[in-house]
Amino acid sequence: MSMIKPSRILPGLALGLVVACAQAEPGPLKTYDPPLDPAFAELIRQADLEAGAAFFERKCSQCHDGFKEGGDFKGPHLWNVMGRMSAAREGFRYSPAMREVKRKWTYATLSYYLQDTETAVPGREMNFVGISDDATRANVVAYIRTLSDNPPPLP
Repeated sequence: MSMIKPSRILPGLALGLVVACAQAEPGPLKTYDPPLDPAFAELIRQADLEAGAAFFERKCSQCHDGFKEGGDFKGPHLWNVMGRMSAAREGFRYSPAMREVKRKWTYATLSYYLQDTETAVPGREMNFVGISDDATRANVVAYIRTLSDNPPPLP
């Protein structure tokens, strides 16, 4: 019978504990940095931009302008939003909850926010519940990506 030395177990155990502690539970964006699910990334790559534009026109354009020469409405102007820090559009009055987020808008953060806006930013002023359907949300995220002088590469 061989005896396993504790020194051989503890490094692996310690690593497992560090990894477990580093992975936060989903919650508000101010404390949670969501990963981009590979399956969702594939949906973005295969997105229907026309469907995303139609959804944006129907739901988002009530409060947000996406045109390059546009401006702020009830919500901030979304041209060049991908890669921009949250609550960073000069001159727009963001809610205190949105100012606390302090994250860049990426595929992961935008998807997480648009999936369930109340969970992502509790206390936000945006009157929109979210887009639970992954394909629809991917279409919208892919369309928002195009609202840019220099769209980021697809994931």
